[in-house]
Amino acid sequence: MTNELKRKIGQMINAGFPSPYIDDQARRLVKDFYVGNFVLFGRNFKDSVQACELCKDVTELVMKNTDGIPPFIGLDQEGGAVSRIYDGATLIPGTMATAASGIEDAYMLGNNMGRMLRAMGLTLNDAPVLDVNVEPKNPIIGARAFSDDVERVTKLGVSMMNGMMDGGTIAAIKHYPGHGNTISDSHLANPVNNTPRSVLEETEWVPFKEAFNSGADALMTAHVIYTDVDTEPATLSYKIMTEILRGEQGFQGVVLTDCMEMNAIKVTYGFAEGAVRAIEAGCDILTFSHTYEGVKEAVEGIYAAIESGRLTEERINLSYNRIMRVKEKYGLVGEQNIDSEYAKSLVSDEEMINYHRTISQQSITLMSESEKGIDVLDAGRIKFFAPESIALVGAEDIDKERISIARDAQKQYENCKGVTIPLNAVDEETIKEIEADDYDVAILALYNARFRENQVEILRKLEALDKPLIVVLMGAPYDFPLIKKADAVVCAYEYTYLGVKSVLDAMTSRVFPGKCPVKLS
Repeated sequence: MTNELKRKIGQMINAGFPSPYIDDQARRLVKDFYVGNFVLFGRNFKDSVQACELCKDVTELVMKNTDGIPPFIGLDQEGGAVSRIYDGATLIPGTMATAASGIEDAYMLGNNMGRMLRAMGLTLNDAPVLDVNVEPKNPIIGARAFSDDVERVTKLGVSMMNGMMDGGTIAAIKHYPGHGNTISDSHLANPVNNTPRSVLEETEWVPFKEAFNSGADALMTAHVIYTDVDTEPATLSYKIMTEILRGEQGFQGVVLTDCMEMNAIKVTYGFAEGAVRAIEAGCDILTFSHTYEGVKEAVEGIYAAIESGRLTEERINLSYNRIMRVKEKYGLVGEQNIDSEYAKSLVSDEEMINYHRTISQQSITLMSESEKGIDVLDAGRIKFFAPESIALVGAEDIDKERISIARDAQKQYENCKGVTIPLNAVDEETIKEIEADDYDVAILALYNARFRENQVEILRKLEALDKPLIVVLMGAPYDFPLIKKADAVVCAYEYTYLGVKSVLDAMTSRVFPGKCPVKLS
């Protein structure tokens, strides 16, 4: 096999590495397999200035080893809980919070993000999420979706995509052809969607088709099995990725897979077979977020498939040409200018920061209240119970700084004690704090409690007390039906710095502009 062909295959790989600098894994990936693209996570970033330097180094490393072709450097900067960079204006409200704010168009949010990312050298964003979250028990999408309403998702999602693209960043819309109607997480298992195709065409596929009509240049696949369409996960389905996507829906851009190291692919197919099947299906770029070994096994599997005739050079050229067309469209040819001073000026732009903050504030929703309602906050000593935030998606950012709304409430409210409770347990200290006679009003923050019985147990204990109770939903609003008795229920949609500040301010001002964008039982 020629080095020229190996270099083309390298353009079809999107890899990760563990460090906030060019480490041995990154160097080996480029040296051994001509890897042409990288995906970065929270583990790779310290702040926006360091992000610029890292992207400069990644670009230089790749260009030296791949005939001078600049890489796609991607990340998941969806906004809200799924964000990899947090400083200044880079943290925008999440998708469901954006929908709850009532804005009709997300172009400016997308454009702000696109300009900032491109200035830092981050040329591809795995966003926006175009999934229609029709399943309340969905463990991986939830508040990452704009809504369960097709029209709302389409309008906000496509406008955000257009803004991002106009800002100079490639928007890889996801998770095609929809991850909003599953009850399992592809990081852990094989999600299944049993919806009839006729219904899919009128619901979950609509935002994607509208995005294609608006000129989408990239998408990310879903490792979901759509039983009325095919028996294989969409990522590995020729029926979906070629016959439907390319043939019927007319998409001409680049198809990136979701991470091939997720259990939905790794456990069932393995890296080599999964990689070959993804290419056979019609995927252009295979993503391996974590390990050198995953890339090695996949690339060697592709080499073997070409040697055996299972994959052809013509098939590789088809993806290579698509990739190069998109790179050329976005100026990823020749020397790249990553201006850290310009990036810093955008990240610190007060107008953008205030715009994002305003949307977050407008999203805070009063879901329900009793006759006394939110004014029970004035009834005396407050005790605020809350778990800390965690990474929402897999284990990519598990070491990121934890946020505690209980700690922040103690600082912001007079006569308030914050109690940090375990995320997945009920410990003796929490029981003591609940039973203590040192507070008059209880506030409980729930964080996706429908998946955590311990949080429901704490809720029941507080409901049983003869004390006013306010419940704050720091994740998706689908926890609302769990609540049997509360003087007020407030939804923030996301456990982020923006969400925490906005919900605490809203409870202080007693102003709740948001409207829940999903139906609740």
